[in-house]
Amino acid sequence: MCIQCDLQPGSCGQCIRAQEICIGYRDLTQLRIRDESQAIHLKAISKQTPISDPRSLPLALDIQARDVFFAHYVTSFTKTWDFLSPFYHEAELPPHFSLSINAASLAFLSHQVNSRAAASSAREKYTSALKLTAKALQCPEVATKQTTLLTSLLLDLFEKITFDEPRHISSWTSHVKGALSLVNLRGVEQFQDNSSIRVLNRLSTNLLITCVASESPVPRELLELRAHAEKYINIDDPKWHLSNYMIEYARLRSEILYGRISVSDVAPLANILESKLHAFELSMPTEWQYTSESLAPESEHIFNRQSDMYPDRQVKQTRNVVRLVRILLNKLVVKHCGSHSEDISLAITANDNIDVLANEICASVPQYTYCVSEQQVASTESKLPDRRSVERHTHSPEQALDCYTLIFPLYVVGQSIRSATPLKSWVIDQLHHMGSHFGIKNAEMVAKILEQGADVDPWAVYAMLGSYAFAT
Repeated sequence: MCIQCDLQPGSCGQCIRAQEICIGYRDLTQLRIRDESQAIHLKAISKQTPISDPRSLPLALDIQARDVFFAHYVTSFTKTWDFLSPFYHEAELPPHFSLSINAASLAFLSHQVNSRAAASSAREKYTSALKLTAKALQCPEVATKQTTLLTSLLLDLFEKITFDEPRHISSWTSHVKGALSLVNLRGVEQFQDNSSIRVLNRLSTNLLITCVASESPVPRELLELRAHAEKYINIDDPKWHLSNYMIEYARLRSEILYGRISVSDVAPLANILESKLHAFELSMPTEWQYTSESLAPESEHIFNRQSDMYPDRQVKQTRNVVRLVRILLNKLVVKHCGSHSEDISLAITANDNIDVLANEICASVPQYTYCVSEQQVASTESKLPDRRSVERHTHSPEQALDCYTLIFPLYVVGQSIRSATPLKSWVIDQLHHMGSHFGIKNAEMVAKILEQGADVDPWAVYAMLGSYAFAT
């Protein structure tokens, strides 16, 4: 039963009957109303355990990898993947596409910092992406989407970055062929806007280099892709012209492998293509030129005191590709020359060409590796730093990638020289320097191949270095 005061002054009957002490009535004029909320709040927090200042939580590894991949690869190192840029901030992506981005990102991070955790996670994402992509391809509508084509390219990129041992060529080329099938499914005429054309160019480059490295025949579809792309791009670009010569080189390698040309024709055909590449190099536009200088005093990082300065990484890498292919063609000439006087003269010229080209490649190295001053590390791409010695400093991912693109040309130089010479010793020393100073483990691997004198095919080394994954 509810007890309620009956408001009688002095005492109340309800309290008496309930045998409760009656406190009487309060004087309403003496009542005070105060806001006690602040006091209650202070009293509550005083009883809590003190906490330190808030700290930011560490980002998940795949998020860090994604940031590194887009910042240092997609939008910085190689602009040929910039068609991925719109997908950096997009929240809702198809699962197979999102996983392929994560797989490639983690693979790139692992490659840059030698992270086992990133490598393991990359492989898991790659496996999951493969399974989801297989399901996605069962739906015609999903299979023809741009994101599915990009997924194939990203899975191929993952394979190239993580390739570190001989594998069956079918596994190395499967994603390129898959991407080509997706283009055929949609129809090449559907690719017209700038982003789509850049995707086609990326695919055609991947397909071309795959043919070169694997000595496979050049497929008709590659020529169709290029014919379509030519309607929308600047075909005067030196890189586009170079790719035309690379198609000829791929065909030559394939025809030699399958015996479609006689042994006696190899040297003349190789010499003709080498002459075309030489003429192409001499016709480079003004903005693709470089300057040479003779430096003193002598440095262990500069061969024969010669150093060439390039306007940017793209010019340097493109010119070195021309040089290394010319070296390989001249080696074919020397190998297949006969004993006639004309053949002997041709072989002598070819050997002279190799020496000149090897020295030109070596002269392109110091701009990107000769850094002995911490203050000038950031300017290694624009000019050589001062010759002051500073033992400890760090390098950005872009600077490490600049050096990485020199490994394959240096291997071609080192492999073209069979005996121990000052040039070959210098090449090996520079590769060791890249390994110890820039933390590039694959440079050490290539140095050891040269030291052991193993006759490893240059394009096999190219595959182990990541192939076109590290081409600008």
